[in-house]
Amino acid sequence: MRPLSLRTKDLTQSGIRSASSRCRAINGINLGQGVCDMPTPDVIKDACTKAMMENKTTYSPCEGIFPLREALAKKLKSYNGITACPETEIVVTHGSTGAFVSVVTTLFNPGDEVIVFEPFYGYHKNICELQAVSTKAVSINLADFSIDWEGLEEAISPKTKGIIVCTPCNPIGKVFTREELIKIGELAKANNCWVITDEIYEYITYPGHEHVSLASLADYADRTITISGFSKTYNMTGWRLGYVSGPAAVMKQVALVQDLYYVCPATPLQYAALAAFDLPQSYFDEMRTSYLAKRDLMSEALREFGFTLPTLQGAYYIMAELTNTPFENDRVAFDKLLNEAKVAIVTGRSFYTNPDDGVNFIRVCYALDQSKLEQALEQIRPLFT
Repeated sequence: MRPLSLRTKDLTQSGIRSASSRCRAINGINLGQGVCDMPTPDVIKDACTKAMMENKTTYSPCEGIFPLREALAKKLKSYNGITACPETEIVVTHGSTGAFVSVVTTLFNPGDEVIVFEPFYGYHKNICELQAVSTKAVSINLADFSIDWEGLEEAISPKTKGIIVCTPCNPIGKVFTREELIKIGELAKANNCWVITDEIYEYITYPGHEHVSLASLADYADRTITISGFSKTYNMTGWRLGYVSGPAAVMKQVALVQDLYYVCPATPLQYAALAAFDLPQSYFDEMRTSYLAKRDLMSEALREFGFTLPTLQGAYYIMAELTNTPFENDRVAFDKLLNEAKVAIVTGRSFYTNPDDGVNFIRVCYALDQSKLEQALEQIRPLFT
């Protein structure tokens, strides 16, 4: 057999996917991957059935169906404060990951550099590097979620072409403030960089914290690419439906790239997603209340077990330090929790450029039905008594 692509020779399964695979093999409880096992709202499922029964199952435009882009333009304006033309500045994508792949392909050349904040979402870093785009990591202090601004300025070089921001942040639950985003925007302007904002957790914020979109601030819209999707807000992770907005010239190329990679997002699912915009405000309020209760449940239990962790501001992930636990490192914690408690987490090293920087942390996801979370804690508790 001839050698495989050099670009893929060093690829390994992500820590998140590996945790899920091993958990599935033993029928455990998965606190690793953000699978969102709560039901998709009935109104969306009913709309999907209706679309299929009406034979809306053929190829759609590579930009996505226009009614959905129109609905997204209204949502972006009302919720995010972003003005985007549905004809030229919005593309419906094959998940937010498909949006990210298409954007990276559109914006960057091999040899360009992008900056990620660490701990980072591994798919961001790995997708860039798969396309020969280098990444530099700038640290976020897990004690208070502060950014190493000096480190960010030092990381920017003549090769730097982009900064990636995930807010609310996977894996640490930080919500970037308006002031922080403006500072990032100013650095991007001064150094002629793009900013890609992954806002997939935009509706999951906790009291005292507000989701802000960089593209809504000052004059940053012309250099900001905003990515989001339906997976997390509506418990539709398996539907793979996302979207991206940005300058028309960029979106034109993003659509062409998507056409090559994916042809189009799944057509009946796009029609189904229209129903999401009919959900009342109470849906979002109840979702936040539910996740807040789960955050508090898991945070209190983890602190009781000896972990150290900050108060999460958004999303549904906890980066917990092993401080006063019986675990020597993150791999020991992973093995003990999986083999003895049948509960999967993700090792901290999965979120760091230098794995040694993450060995004292684990990531826990609480995007599950509360009864499953309570069962997981019941199975874990004996390890700490």
